[in-house]
Parts: sequence; C-alpha cells; structure tokens
Amino acid sequence: MSNSIDDAFSRLQGIEAEILVALQSGPNEADTRFKALDRILLEVMGWERGSIFTEPPTESGFIDYLFKTGSERNLFVLEAKRSGLLAPETKSNEKMTIALDGPVAKPMKDGIRQALAYANEQGVPTAVLTDGVTWLFFRASRTDGRPPMKGKGILFPSWKTVKDYFVPFMELISPRAVLDKRHIAHLNDAEGYTVSEAEQQYTVYPPNEAKMRARDAMASDAAELFAQFFSRLSNDQDKEMLRDCFVETAESHKADLELEKIIQNVLNNVASIATDRGGVLQDQIERTMATQRAETVLLIGNKGSGKSTFIDRFFGDILPQQLRKKCLLARVDLAESTGSASTAVEWCILQLRNALEDGITSGEAPSYEELQGIFFSEYQRMSKGPLKHLYESDKNAFKIEFGRHIEVRRETHVDEYVRLLLARAAKGHGLLPCLVFDNTDQFPLETQDKVYQLAHSLESAAPIFNIVPITDRSVWRLSKAGALQSYTSRSFYLPVPDAKQIISRRVAFIKKKLKGEKPTTEAYFSKRRFRVQINDIRVMADTVEKVFVDNDYVTGLIGRLGNFDIRRMLKLAERIFVSPELKVDDIIKSSFGGPSVTADRLRTHRALIKGEYDRLSEVENDFVTNMFVTEQTKPGSPLLSFYCLWVLRQKLSASKAGESDDRHWLADDLCSYFDHCGVPEEITLRTLRRIYKRGLIETLDPNSEDVELSDRVAIKESGIAHLELVLGSSVYLEQTALVTGFAEQPVRDEIKKLTIQPNAQKFTEIRDVFLRYLLKPDAARLEIPAGSSFASLMEARRSVRGRIGDDRPQSRQQPRDLRRQSSGNQGRR
Repeated sequence: MSNSIDDAFSRLQGIEAEILVALQSGPNEADTRFKALDRILLEVMGWERGSIFTEPPTESGFIDYLFKTGSERNLFVLEAKRSGLLAPETKSNEKMTIALDGPVAKPMKDGIRQALAYANEQGVPTAVLTDGVTWLFFRASRTDGRPPMKGKGILFPSWKTVKDYFVPFMELISPRAVLDKRHIAHLNDAEGYTVSEAEQQYTVYPPNEAKMRARDAMASDAAELFAQFFSRLSNDQDKEMLRDCFVETAESHKADLELEKIIQNVLNNVASIATDRGGVLQDQIERTMATQRAETVLLIGNKGSGKSTFIDRFFGDILPQQLRKKCLLARVDLAESTGSASTAVEWCILQLRNALEDGITSGEAPSYEELQGIFFSEYQRMSKGPLKHLYESDKNAFKIEFGRHIEVRRETHVDEYVRLLLARAAKGHGLLPCLVFDNTDQFPLETQDKVYQLAHSLESAAPIFNIVPITDRSVWRLSKAGALQSYTSRSFYLPVPDAKQIISRRVAFIKKKLKGEKPTTEAYFSKRRFRVQINDIRVMADTVEKVFVDNDYVTGLIGRLGNFDIRRMLKLAERIFVSPELKVDDIIKSSFGGPSVTADRLRTHRALIKGEYDRLSEVENDFVTNMFVTEQTKPGSPLLSFYCLWVLRQKLSASKAGESDDRHWLADDLCSYFDHCGVPEEITLRTLRRIYKRGLIETLDPNSEDVELSDRVAIKESGIAHLELVLGSSVYLEQTALVTGFAEQPVRDEIKKLTIQPNAQKFTEIRDVFLRYLLKPDAARLEIPAGSSFASLMEARRSVRGRIGDDRPQSRQQPRDLRRQSSGNQGRR
C-alpha cells in the first residue's frame, strides 16, 4: 500500500462517509475501535496488523492499542474512548496546542492519565487519546524534570480538523513518520523546544566545489579504449567481443555462500552453472525435447553479472550445432522497450510475435499459405461452418474473406496468435521454441511478476523452453508473493568473475585482433569508430595489462568497491586509468625504462579517490564514501559509520566461522547496541541510511528503499573495502581530511597550512592531525561501556588511534584480519 500523503488522503475520503455514519450512531468503545479506528489505522495510515497489539494486559489494565516495530520494540500507545466522550471545551475546528492540565483538555484528563500510565509501563515516549472524532497527541515520558501532566499536546478537536490538517495528522501517527521520529519533532515544536544542537563546520576544500582537471591527449585515447572494450556493456555493442570476453567462472569464484544459501532456501533447487560449458542448460533442453514438456529456467545473478552475454554465448558458441538447429530462439529484450510498466507485457507479446514469425516463415512477412497453416484449425472451422457455402461456391472469395479474418485476429488477438505460432513451430517444424525474457529488472517487481507469469502461461501452447534472467535481489522478493510461488521452474546461479579476469580477457581479445592481418585489423577497429592508431591501441592494451592484470591489489580493491558488479568494476577501472593522478603517458614511458608508476600505490589510490577532479566529491564518485561526515544538525560521532561497518563485519566473520547462521543484524538491535554507548537511535538510524544509500551495507529485503528499524542489514564488499581504506590507506585519510567538516576552526586552519607546498611529511602530519581530531568528538559523543559485548568496539577505536604516527609502507598498512577477510571474498558478490 502506498503511504504517500496524497494517496492516504484519497483513502480517507473513500471511507469517510462510512466512518462518520458509524461514529454518529453513538457506538460504545469497542464499536468505535472496530468501525472507525481500525479502518483509519490500517486502511488509511497503512499500519500492518502485525505491528498493532490490542488489549495487551498491564498492571494498570488493558491497553487499547500498543504499536510496535517489526522487532517487537514498543513505539507508542493509543487509548480509545467511545465516540463523543472526549469533546473538548472549545468550538474551534483549528489544530491547536493545549496544556494537558488546562481547561480545554478538562474532559480528557482521565483518558490522558490512563494513557500516561500505560505508556510509562511500556517505556514509550508518546501517547494518543481519541474517540474517533477528537484526537490528542502528547509526550508520555520526559527527561526534562517536568511532570507529564504539565506538558502540552497537539489537539485535533473535530473530524474537520483532521481533514483540514491532514499532513501534520499523518506525520503524528503514520508508520513511516513514527519510525522517522517526525511525531516527536511535532510534539517538541508544540512544547517550544527550539534549542538547536547544530554545529558550525569548516572545511579545507568544500567537496561541493570540486573542479574537473584537464585531461591530456593520451588520457583521452585511453578513455576511448575503455569505452569501446572495457566499460560499455550495452546492447548495441560488439556481440563478438562480449561473447569472447565472457569469463569461464571457476568453482572458486562461485557466488557468495550466504547469498547462494538464501536463494537455495527460497527455491529449494538452485544449482551453479559451469559457465565454461553450459552442460546443465544443454541437458535441460535435450530433456525438454525428449519429454515434450515445457520447462522454465531462472538464470540468477547479481546486476551486471553477464547474464545476457551468457545467453548469447550459450546459444551461439556452446550449444552443439545439431541441437542449435532444432531451437527457435525468440529473445525479448525489455531494455529496448518504451519503459512503460503498464504496457510491458503487451510489448513482450508483440516482440514474441515478430521473433517467432521470423523463425518459422520464409520471407520478411508470413505468406498467405504460411498463415493458412498457422490458422489451419480456423481455416477448417470456417470452411465447414459459417463460410461453408462461400467456400464451396467461390474458393477465391473465401480465401479473401479468410485473409481479412486472420489479419484481424493477428493484430487484435496477439496473445492467441503467439500461441498458434508456438504450436506451429513445435508441431509443424519440429522446433523447440526457446523464449528469453531479458532485462526485466529495470521494471517494478509487479511487472517482473507479470512477465514471469506470461512465460509460464505460454507453456500450455506447446513444448517450449523459457529462460528468464533475474537478479538475486529480485528473486528473493518475488518468491514471497507472486508467480514464483505458483509455478515450477529450475534455477541456476551465474557466478561473478573478479575484475582481474574480466580485464585480462578483454586485453587478450584486443591483442588477438591486433595479431590478425593488417587490413582486417584496421577494418575491425575503424568500424568501431576508433580515432587512435593501431599502434596506439597496442600500447594502450599493454598499459591496461600493466596497471590491472599484473597488480592484484588494484583489481582486488576494484572488485570489492564495485560489489563485484561487472559494470561497476569496469567503470572503476576506467576511473583509475584516465585520472590525471595516474598519468597514462608516464606508465607508457615506464615500459621503456622509466620509473615504475603502477607500483606507486599512493598515486593509484589518489586516482581512485579523486578521479578526474581536484578532490574527493561524493557527487561525482559513486564508489568512495567519506566515512567521517557528520550532520551539522544534531551531529554524532565522526567514527559512527566506521563502527557500524566494523560490528557488521564481525557479524559476517562469526557467521562464516559457524558461530551464527545469519550475517544480517536487525537495525533495531543495532540501534539499541549503540544506544548503550549514548548514541540516540535517530543518529544511528541516520548513519545506517547514509551508508546504505552509498552501497556499503544491504538489507535482507533486496527491494527496501531505505533502512527501517525492522530491516535486517549486513555489510557488503564495498563496506569491507572502506574498512580497508580507513586502516590501510594514508591517501584516503589525507583526502577525507581535506573535505570533512570540522567543528573546530583552528583544526581546519592547521590542516590548511599543511597543504601549502605539500610534501610527504606534511601529508603524514595532515593524517595525524585529522585522526586526533576525529577521536576527540568521538570520545565525547560515544562512550564505550565495559564488557565483552563491546570489546569489538573498543578494538575498533584502538585501531583508529593506532594509525596516528603509522609510517609503515602503504602495502603493509592493511590489518591482518581485514587482509584475511578481503582475500576470502575476492571474486564473490
């Protein structure tokens, strides 16, 4: 159910008449709850029934409504009275702030005290009192020394008030608003709490003012090479290159074990495809041919794992020719559609019609005789039925009439026509229709579900072989509700290769092309609009190999920061290769006896972090996140993001060691963990949301738009890479120091002075000044309790402190446990 304000208001208007009739009939308290409140809470506000507990017993009595998070954490209480009982001492229809012990609230005081008692016993901060018409929202627990009855509340005295002020009303009681603490913000405003906890921040170089640096001619050529052979994986690209560069995934590079476990639990029948031969898929096709039964296969892999290229390569290169001749491949690529979710299924059917016609007809369009064969049963029916006399008296006139009839059917009953084409292909031509529904992931889940249903529905027409590529994140959600629950299918997981394998295969492809005869080679590259000379391409390919293939530390970091998404890994490689920091021309010179550039990790890390800009900017850099950013309003510890990733990595390590079955941690529990350290829940939740949007953590539900308290979260490979950067890259600390906001201006000024005529020693000093500053507000805003539960957190703080004065070589700065963790995850999703 949509929880937008406009949609909620429309739902309220839709049931308003029924609610008013129910309330005006003078119901008792139970009727008020059943006929009005339940409908407002569930149908309008969008609360789930599992989040609302009615009549739970307490020492003070039975609570009417107790609202909880998905993790059973109490949120607020609602006390309901029979309609008309709470009419306030005012004739106004305006939303107002009232004193809880004042004259306006006089008829409500017993209900207020009752709600306060319940709220105190349940440890919730707010309470609601209502009779369905009048609504009062107020703070139930206080930390300012003021008795709760001396506080203030927000009153909606009538139904008209609720409608006229629906936006604040919804922000006081809707699920998302309550989880976001917007209801508390409204109540704080009502009580005059306007004291700001904001801090002034000063930066050496504001990240939003980042400027692009000039790219030299050599870097421009390098960028073209990357665009043609390394970064671009769009549908209009060189299919030969994509198929030839497809990496045959070894067993050691299968999918992440935990992700595979989730898929196995969902589908109960997941196997890994040996992508060097495609034998499992080939066996499945042969079985379909032999048994004359339709089969559907889910090809599962993360976004950018090469699912489309796998299918091209399988049918073009792997499947034996004698089998390939018996397959009618009809591919529907939704990336080429209009993008409209509402017409996606109809578009798919039209594409199938065109592809199947091409496969079983002899010309550009079906001939009359071929259409007659496709509609043969219809031909017989009409010749013996409604057009019998025309058929017997004038066969040409019959054919004309029949032609008009079947053209109408072809254009207006496309779904039926596609089924006839499938039957004709199987029965008339002895072919196995192999239907591929590709790139559905750009559409909403509801549309993906409909496409999957379409694929299965076509099985009734003829023996067919459906292939539906789908991301691992989508298959989890669709399995909970939809066609995946209703239909049988075989599922195979497509493992993801690492960055080194991907780039190495592309370099090998280029070199193979360069070894061909000169005219052929020049023709190949010129057709792809290369402006650089063949010799330049050869040098560039050698340079790419030198930077990435010969240096595992570069490709390993690229893989983790890109979360082993092929497109993201290649984009990261391009970012490094064309950065002015790396200087491609210097690398080329090093091939002829000059100093080695690729061994300079400092330069490589600057290229990764800054790209083509003069500083780190998260606006233009999707891969590297500043871990030390704090909000100016109610700032938390600048190390909180680091700590969140640290404890989530510990959770992952425990699950791999067999100490836990789940690498995910409930966000609510994580907030409670840091609450013991004095960090307010809203600050921890805000931090989790930031690193979630930056791709450092993931939710168990792959389609969550944001992190809620009820979500389970886990660290991603990019999160592990960022821990490595904090503890193993002086460049990362140096660059984040230049763009992080400081609450103390003298610290900013000290670092700014060190940037004048910089050298290695000054950058070391920048790092140390920065780390000492980070630890100061961290100690003030986050107190780590004693005890084994927080030993890991204390270790995290010590690891940061240990970086001060750390002059070890860059290559040895990565902590042992992180090196072990990252090496165990190379090549995984």
